[in-house]
Amino acid sequence: MRKRTLAWILATACAFSIALSGCSGGTSAGKTPAAPSAPTGAPAETQSAVPAVVKELRIGTTSSIDGFNIMKENGIFGKLNYNGVCTAPFVVTDSEGVVQPYFMTSWELSDDLNTLTGTFATDQGINWHDGEPVTVDDVVFTFNYLAERKSGYMSGLVGAEAVDDTTVVLTFTDGKAFTALNSMANFVWVRPEHVWSKVEGEYSEYQGEDARIACGPYKLTDVDEEAQILTYEAVSDTYLGREVTVKKLVVRTYDSADALVMALRNDEVDAMYNYSNSLDPTMAASITGVEGLDPGMSDNPGNYQLVFGFNKQPTDDLSFRKAVRAALDYELLCSTIGGENGQIPSTGIVAPPNKGFDGSLPRLNQNVDEANRLLDEAGYLDINNDGFRELPDGSEMNVLITPQYNKTRQPLYLRIAEVLKNNLEAVGVQTTLDDESVRNSDHATEVRKQGTYEFYIGYTSPGVAMYDTAFMYIIGNNGNNPWGTCLIPEFVEAYEAKKASGSYEEYNAAMKELQAIADEQVVGLALCWDKAYFPYRTDKYEGWTNYPGWGVINCDTWYSLRPIA
Repeated sequence: MRKRTLAWILATACAFSIALSGCSGGTSAGKTPAAPSAPTGAPAETQSAVPAVVKELRIGTTSSIDGFNIMKENGIFGKLNYNGVCTAPFVVTDSEGVVQPYFMTSWELSDDLNTLTGTFATDQGINWHDGEPVTVDDVVFTFNYLAERKSGYMSGLVGAEAVDDTTVVLTFTDGKAFTALNSMANFVWVRPEHVWSKVEGEYSEYQGEDARIACGPYKLTDVDEEAQILTYEAVSDTYLGREVTVKKLVVRTYDSADALVMALRNDEVDAMYNYSNSLDPTMAASITGVEGLDPGMSDNPGNYQLVFGFNKQPTDDLSFRKAVRAALDYELLCSTIGGENGQIPSTGIVAPPNKGFDGSLPRLNQNVDEANRLLDEAGYLDINNDGFRELPDGSEMNVLITPQYNKTRQPLYLRIAEVLKNNLEAVGVQTTLDDESVRNSDHATEVRKQGTYEFYIGYTSPGVAMYDTAFMYIIGNNGNNPWGTCLIPEFVEAYEAKKASGSYEEYNAAMKELQAIADEQVVGLALCWDKAYFPYRTDKYEGWTNYPGWGVINCDTWYSLRPIA
């Protein structure tokens, strides 16, 4: 059995931190990555004994108040549950992206990676927020529910069975246990069987008051929809053996990023949280150099990317994809997306903060002459002299550019589309913007599911980037996220090797292979490696840890934040 205990996790985290320091391009010159933070499941006696606590932490967001159902992840209620607020994630990640125990306190993996035997905190007196005790039956119910709905977070999960009051065996197919352990970190939490077993129909549509019942360190105690404020209160002084140092959370939704920044500058808010939606880099100047305010800048594990639709000509042609890679103005894309701190990415797509990053691959570079040569040699010629190239068979070529539907990012996606359109038409490739996907979310979703796009402009969030990576959006026939169309055999083989990894060493090796194939086969393109900005105030509290691309509102904050003495 491959036993994954706290000691193993700490050793792995340290090894990973050391490995990162040796990656070319992975860290800034002269800087060493920070040592991993104390594991989230560390007992209270290992924490420094400081009597003062944070009576009220004020969190600002632009995420809407959109329901209170723990089976859904929408709105600020759902997104805060990624950080173990109302809910209790089974496992979480530390600031280095390494899995740490939480409600699942330890685990063992079988040698064939088809079973995971977990020990859960069902003997630690944890209650649901309605007073019912959390039992092993709730754990079994949760995993069997995820298995039945084929959750992307738990790829290959067949089912769960209790061994005793604290132990559950999870059964997987095709050796996916280690991948599932990492994919579910932060995003999968225990659900109350006594609530959901009585619900008929689709759980996500249930609107009952008990839909919000969970067993995390905080309980939602007040909702003021007119003022757009949620109030949470700690359910006890300790949780899973750690002192809860933040006693109350007051979360306010602002109409705009400008309003949120002003609230931070005026000391009306202590920190910003908005999962995968940091402040736009154009706003960096407004949060830099302000007394008592840290811009919260970090390397973003996620990235904006161009994904090719491999289902039809010309995007199924390697020569065409190479020509597209050569045609793009990466300096303009970086300034458009990342501002002055944007970084031109490499051909391997994956950003430096991620596990398995290969810093040896070349950075992207615009070469218009090379783009024209590749297109000419591949037979994409302007036969009728109208300024645009035809397909090799002489028929019209007009490539569709489809931006991801996202109201918040729409102006940026349209600007990226404009850059792509101008760059490609400069080498004779006619393009058309997919207007319907810009204005119609249902159409945009259908285009992705059907794989009918040709150029797709999308985004890999920090949470996805940590383990599943941007390649999840590229691979075809992927159960986790069935929107990719690339079925190049060596790419599929390398992706399956990643999913079948049984350790971070095996995972890193598979990731190196995937990045090499991305370089050779141009399966997609990162358009910029940018910075994330989640500002927070430093004049009242200490103990913040700024997770890359995530910010200071994370699972450590509830146990580490203290008033400045």
